Amino acid sequence: MSLSQLQNAVNREAKNQASEMLAGVLRYYETPYKRDVSDPPSIWQKGSARVLDYGQRVSDPKAVVLFIPSLINRYYILDLEEERSFLRYLASQKIYPLVLDWGRPGADEEKFDCGDYVTEILLPAIEFISKISGGQVALAGYCMGGVLALAAAKLKPRKISSLALLATPWDFHCPEFAPFVLEKKWQKEMAKLIDEKKTLPAEMIQSMFYLTDPFLFEHKFRRYAGLDATSRAARDFVALEHWVNDGVPMTSGVAHDCLIGWAQENNLMKGQWRVDGKNITPPSSTMPTFIAIPRNDHVVPFDCALPLANSAKHAKIIHPSAGHVGMIVGSHAKRELWQPYAAWLSEN
Repeated sequence: MSLSQLQNAVNREAKNQASEMLAGVLRYYETPYKRDVSDPPSIWQKGSARVLDYGQRVSDPKAVVLFIPSLINRYYILDLEEERSFLRYLASQKIYPLVLDWGRPGADEEKFDCGDYVTEILLPAIEFISKISGGQVALAGYCMGGVLALAAAKLKPRKISSLALLATPWDFHCPEFAPFVLEKKWQKEMAKLIDEKKTLPAEMIQSMFYLTDPFLFEHKFRRYAGLDATSRAARDFVALEHWVNDGVPMTSGVAHDCLIGWAQENNLMKGQWRVDGKNITPPSSTMPTFIAIPRNDHVVPFDCALPLANSAKHAKIIHPSAGHVGMIVGSHAKRELWQPYAAWLSEN
């Protein structure tokens, strides 16, 4: 094959792949979809945040657990659909699940950083739940929510019965993230740009995640284009993509913590992130801790989460064979995460 023939073949393949991707994108936007579940009642609210009660039908619960999602994604990945709901499954196992819906930053939160979300919203929510339940509260944090849950457990350990950290980031200078660590002068420029804004749009944040796998967008929509539009796999894709595209803006304070302090300065790994005057470090040996690190995570790579697990003495550690989101709602989520966590929580 001559060089010109090779170039033509490459061009044809590129065009075919682009056409398949665009076909998938168009089909997604033309597909009607509505979640088949509705929100349960809210039992507490402060500012834009509220606690949703998924345990109304649970009597004599084995445990009361508050789930803490990321600040930049909606909580309902934990309750995506009737058959794909971590929260509803736990309720079926006589565990009383609650979830903190952070909401979108409003006037009360626009100046918050991550620490403020812990002290001004998460801790008061825990106090309320502890008071009405008459006992300690189990915390379960997903992704960034795991870091916030850890901070709450450090600040109010007597209120917390156990801690679950699900795909929780820790070492941002791991090999997978190394290309995104900037020189000091560019870190200062990034910090300056962040400080000039009240919030960062959800679309901007989402685009940053694609940098860890630039071909992810193309691959997933090409795959969707090849699915039977009436299949369960196609419906699952649309449900998940609706959640992905329903992101939450990030306040400049949160962006500064996450994008500069955590990602560039690696101050979680160094034990230098402080909340209310206290350094947030791995869980103590006296805090019952459950840690799930999925093996195929492109959002929080395995080596980013692993150092936290290695530093958590006596923790129960599992490694679901899934990705960041698949661990929560994938076809094996019930067997690989829901059931192990429910069993562990019932014993702790």
